[in-house]
Amino acid sequence: MAEKSLYERLGGIYAIAAVVDYFSDALLKNPKIVNANPDLKKWHTETYRSRLPGLKFLRTLWSASVAGGPFQYTGEPLRDAHSDLHITPEVFDEVINVELARALDHFKVPEREKREVLAAFNAQKSDVTAGSLSAAR
Repeated sequence: MAEKSLYERLGGIYAIAAVVDYFSDALLKNPKIVNANPDLKKWHTETYRSRLPGLKFLRTLWSASVAGGPFQYTGEPLRDAHSDLHITPEVFDEVINVELARALDHFKVPEREKREVLAAFNAQKSDVTAGSLSAAR
């Protein structure tokens, strides 16, 4: 018998959406993220809240897709979506390895699945932080 996909082991779309919802709200409360640079501060204070429902949807879709669920992410490529925010590797680590990890712990995601989720997000680090490299030049 084939092993269940990460999507199935996480509990499917509703469980993934719950983690994304909690995680997305937590980002607004973390000053290391919100105040990391002028572009992120502007994004979080002027844009983020009005776009939050759509962002949660796209994050859920991306997460479910990467986890092997029956969905295909159709949003903007992550490099393009994050380029203008100039997210540094340190901010990325705070978002993923602190806030996402905390959200997974909040929902008591087992350690194996937590490692797999964090690995999937961390695999996108170079794309998400590419804008910080171009801003530094």
